[in-house]
Amino acid sequence: MDIKPIRQKTVVAQVMEQIRNLIASGDYKPGDRFPTEFELAEMFGIGRSSIREAMKIFQHLGVLESKVPKGTFVADSSNISKESLTWSILLGNNDFYDLLEFRLVMEHQGLWYIMVYHAGEAEFKDRIVAQLKTEVKTMREAIQREDYTTRLEADYRFHKHIIGACDNDIFNAVYENLHAFLIEEIKRAQKDLSYIMKTPEHHQKLIDSIKSNDFDAASNEFRSHIRDVNKVFNHTPGNA
Repeated sequence: MDIKPIRQKTVVAQVMEQIRNLIASGDYKPGDRFPTEFELAEMFGIGRSSIREAMKIFQHLGVLESKVPKGTFVADSSNISKESLTWSILLGNNDFYDLLEFRLVMEHQGLWYIMVYHAGEAEFKDRIVAQLKTEVKTMREAIQREDYTTRLEADYRFHKHIIGACDNDIFNAVYENLHAFLIEEIKRAQKDLSYIMKTPEHHQKLIDSIKSNDFDAASNEFRSHIRDVNKVFNHTPGNA
């Protein structure tokens, strides 16, 4: 049996756990004024320096919010740092294939919003289709100029418009924060000239499916696009 040595938690880690428990238990809800450093030090029976350090971490994460001179308050979910979620993805055991799957989930939901949830709102769909067409036009022009940076950015924005249809702050923030990694993913997927030349057509087919309001066709077209990217990576979903 593999026995691991017992490691004592730092005082700050214990303070953070106690604060988390206070909020998770419902003792302090979003909008409630949180105890001061002095009050917490009295409650936990420790010095204020460890309390202060723990509070700074929670404020950075957006869990607690300082409102001078009123005090510190429990924030609501809209204030939670999306950056912390992004880093949990980047620092996990993830690779580009995982990012492809993650992107697939977000964009599939975006397609559903465009064609199903907002089915009766022609102006909403027309606006997004116009944005997508602009990006495809930019891709084609960039390919002719051999302007690879502009082409990559247009590809990135194309998918950003679809994800944006969800009106989901977490989706938008994570996609934005993963910009450099997703650009690298697109770059790797379009590393050969033949695939680069076909890229605008792949995107145009997706636009055509959206315009015809065929959700199944759009979903299949997007999944086909992801499969093509996986082939370029020489990767089979489910395998490392």
